[in-house]
Amino acid sequence: MFLNIFLNEIKYWFNRPAYYLYAIVFFIIGMLVSSASAGIFDAITLSTGSSKIVNSPLAVLGVFAAPASILIFFYPSIIGSTISRDYESEMHTILYSYPFSKIQYLAAKFLSGFFIVNTVILAIFIAVSLGFILPGTNQDIVNPFDLKSYTDAYFIVILPNLFFYSSIIFGVVTFTRNVYVGFISVIIIVIIEALLEGLFSNPDNRFIAALFDPSGLSASNYYTRYWTVSEQNELYLPLGELIIYNRLIFISLGSLVLFSIYRIFSFSQNAFTFSFSNKDSKRLTKSNFGGITKINLPKLNLDFSLKNDLKKLWNLSNIDFQYIIRNWSFISIVILALLFNLIGLSELGNVFGTPTYPRTWKMLQAGASFSLFINVSTFLFAANLLHRSRTSNINQLIDTTPTPNWILLGSKFLAIVKMQLVLLSLIMISGILFQIYSGYYDFEIGHYLYELIILSLISYIIWALLSFLI
Repeated sequence: MFLNIFLNEIKYWFNRPAYYLYAIVFFIIGMLVSSASAGIFDAITLSTGSSKIVNSPLAVLGVFAAPASILIFFYPSIIGSTISRDYESEMHTILYSYPFSKIQYLAAKFLSGFFIVNTVILAIFIAVSLGFILPGTNQDIVNPFDLKSYTDAYFIVILPNLFFYSSIIFGVVTFTRNVYVGFISVIIIVIIEALLEGLFSNPDNRFIAALFDPSGLSASNYYTRYWTVSEQNELYLPLGELIIYNRLIFISLGSLVLFSIYRIFSFSQNAFTFSFSNKDSKRLTKSNFGGITKINLPKLNLDFSLKNDLKKLWNLSNIDFQYIIRNWSFISIVILALLFNLIGLSELGNVFGTPTYPRTWKMLQAGASFSLFINVSTFLFAANLLHRSRTSNINQLIDTTPTPNWILLGSKFLAIVKMQLVLLSLIMISGILFQIYSGYYDFEIGHYLYELIILSLISYIIWALLSFLI
């Protein structure tokens, strides 16, 4: 049964246009990155005039890792969907009646998604190697094709990373049955990596950073940071003890996650949900047995005026806005954003170790790190709101209501703008609190409001419009 499930998943993906779209997009990205490093877009640049070989083993790792790091954000839609699709199509109750074991089902689902991602990586592999030899590239800084440079990058860095990230995403989607939560887990992993990189940026902590860096790039850089140009051009990626320990740590963590999935998973389990409020169930007892009860229905006065439509727009936006701010995914993003901002605030005012006054412009400069979280939240919850009714299977009921489409879409857009205002206000609040903590009380509230509400909000509203179009 393992082979049947595995081959069925592979056949499904090979028949999907989305798979070929992923492969083509990342093929183009890989070719653009490698050809650009070889100087195809400019006649004389730092790359074309440099003595560094752009397809040396160390350079191939950097070029290969760039599109592979972007591919991480597609893991939920590939690896996660292999198992979530059974629940979305409501076929899991029938599928689970077949005579296969838990290990056969989970292994087939995970390995099929793992295989599909590897085929996309193979497209990147081919694209990168072809990009170096495109017409217009500077062949003076391109060595002949060396297969070992690519296999080292794949087996030392790319494959262990794929296994670690895939195991986490597969587990999250398996137990929540929600690909969106898998996407949130990717964002959290990336943000945690950035936080760890910031915390261990001190040269004294370079060993710890290299040991616990999930990507493995810090471990590689630990050995190659002092290489000369000739060594960078000629030597293969080192396989030192630190790299081996780093890879073993995260391969072991990935294996532990998969083992935990196997132990916890049950064919009869319900999806894991997260809630910050307790909902007590109440039993309703009917009292109209043995007779006919007369009910006086209220008289309705239908009002389709513009004033009532605007009121309905505002009320619906409040409902969507409450859905966003009560969502645990949004709360986790806010917490991580505040932690990231706190690190930026603590480091921004230090000039060669000398603290300076926390002026308002510095607080706003540190708050620029929020832009990533605001844009991610904008696109994530725009898609979530648009598909919320369909996910809950009430889209047909909503379509029958006498509500214009512009109200339904406008309320969701307005809810996203309110969310953006909340996140922008957190920049001001965190900045003011940090100024108070530092003993600085010249807050310049007008500067905060002008920068955040007037200047920044406009660009985020444009991104919100774009998110609805996509």
